Amino acid sequence: EIVTAQAAQIDHDLAAAPGDPALTYFRAYAHFAEGCVARAHKDKAGAAQHMEAAVKLLEQMNNPAWQAEACGLQGYVLNQLIGVKGMEIAMENGPKSAALLAQAGGMAPDNPRILFFRGVSLVTTPEQWGGDLAQGTKLLEQAEAAFEHPAKNAMVHWGHGESLVWLGIAKQKAGDIGAARAAWQKALGLELNYSWVKYVLLPSLEKGTEPSAK
Repeated sequence: EIVTAQAAQIDHDLAAAPGDPALTYFRAYAHFAEGCVARAHKDKAGAAQHMEAAVKLLEQMNNPAWQAEACGLQGYVLNQLIGVKGMEIAMENGPKSAALLAQAGGMAPDNPRILFFRGVSLVTTPEQWGGDLAQGTKLLEQAEAAFEHPAKNAMVHWGHGESLVWLGIAKQKAGDIGAARAAWQKALGLELNYSWVKYVLLPSLEKGTEPSAK
């Protein structure tokens, strides 16, 4: 409900300033967030619809100041869409996502969100298709360090909690249960009611199971 209300406000503002790069970016992010909520509720059709809407908005952005953030988020959303729609889109989305993330990394190598996006892509992609758990974990650790000391002139600030969640997932995949728990508990320190962490990820450590990606 909170995400939907925020999206409605952004739509209102975009109607008054169509094409505004900041509003376009945050509307795309709101679509992605709505997609994540739908995915958590097993609504794959709704999740795909929102994530595809996010991609379309990000494709329209050509403002140089926002290019790195837009490329990074677009690459990340395409990566997550594979998990929603299945492997039938992997042949198209996988290389496109990788290219966008590489482009974003070249433009803003120290941006914490772009480090986070690149890390998640490597952690979630099968090794035979270019995935690399160790390298992805390293990028997520770099993202966490960068989030601790954000740039003062940064235009975007979201992602710290999400990067910790995925760092924990990467550590769990590698069998480092203590590090996974520490990352998820730190994420809860940033967002007390992070339901995915409280009700899925941390309990998975007690059950000895590896949860599917949200």
